[in-house]
Amino acid sequence: MPLRVGINAVFLEPGMGGLQTYVLQLIPALLDEEPDLALTILANEVGRRLLEAQPWSSDVSMETPRGTRRGLRAFYELGPLGVTAGRRFDVLHSPALTAPLRTRCANVVVLADTTWISSPDTGKGQAPTVRLWQAAVPIVARRADRVIAISAASAADVRDHLGVSPGRIDVIPLGYEARGREKATSGDVLRERFGLSPGPIVLNVAMKKVHKNQARLIRALAQVRRDVPNAQLVLAGARTPYEEVLEHEAREHGVSDAVRILGYVDDAELEGLYGAASAFAFPSLNEGFGLPVLEAMARGVPVVTSNVSAMPEVAGDAAILVDPTSVDDIARGIRQVLDPDVGGRLVEKGLARPGAFTWENTARLTVRSWRRALTRSS
Repeated sequence: MPLRVGINAVFLEPGMGGLQTYVLQLIPALLDEEPDLALTILANEVGRRLLEAQPWSSDVSMETPRGTRRGLRAFYELGPLGVTAGRRFDVLHSPALTAPLRTRCANVVVLADTTWISSPDTGKGQAPTVRLWQAAVPIVARRADRVIAISAASAADVRDHLGVSPGRIDVIPLGYEARGREKATSGDVLRERFGLSPGPIVLNVAMKKVHKNQARLIRALAQVRRDVPNAQLVLAGARTPYEEVLEHEAREHGVSDAVRILGYVDDAELEGLYGAASAFAFPSLNEGFGLPVLEAMARGVPVVTSNVSAMPEVAGDAAILVDPTSVDDIARGIRQVLDPDVGGRLVEKGLARPGAFTWENTARLTVRSWRRALTRSS
């Protein structure tokens, strides 16, 4: 009998970054890994339209259960979903923290990180979601048959913050997919469009959040400019209220003219920014995986990133690692990668690094986790 698996994607909407990438890349890899898999995706109406546009959509079943409208999704995941899954599936796979508190089928949940505990974002509109996660996810994690962490560092956080036994945690790294890249907007056009000077660009691609550590990155730029006066920092990523703090930091440290805080940029602009960048700086305080590090390496940009959390696992020896709590150390790392000799060596190593992470491996290990869960739940 084919393995009957439900994918809990009731949270999914376009523009969800890493979570969206996880769902859209993992599902076709699972279908390749297990051709006889009977896969059903449970999604809200908006997410379903996104999924139906994928080339593999005809190979899966899709449903939009009642209770998947905004405001009801968490309740549905924690309760009614468990009843449905227990009747219909052998395994329920939940990619985004929340899953049924009880279900008769094997219950597997992905906990990408515990940032919502260690560095919670309680900005405008976020506090209720964070409080829900803090109340529900520890219970979900302890009751699940298997918990998937996407790095060894994330697994340690799940163990320490949520009290999950190491024997129930499977470490399954994400894959890297070198997708077809948009034609890049030229560097000259971007410099004019975003008001950038001809000097070297230090690029950061991330949502503006406290744990992404962009405030210290701005302070580090002020130090870097003592040695590289025309260096400039570009922060590209979804806008959040935290941008007000970052703008204040730039003014306070006298680098407002050298910091460009961009919102969402389209694919062509993003490719152009990578092409124009002299360095990629990602000194995050906490990451479940750190995919932007691989994105930059694959595009031949030298990387400076944190020596904590998952970043050393992802970067290996292909980046300069720094203490993310030290502005001085971040500045040191940026100066190093801006040196042509150092940067050139890092680029060579970095181009080979993404090949170590494949969605095929992610899918294979995920199926293995499901079978462990079935043994436990039987």
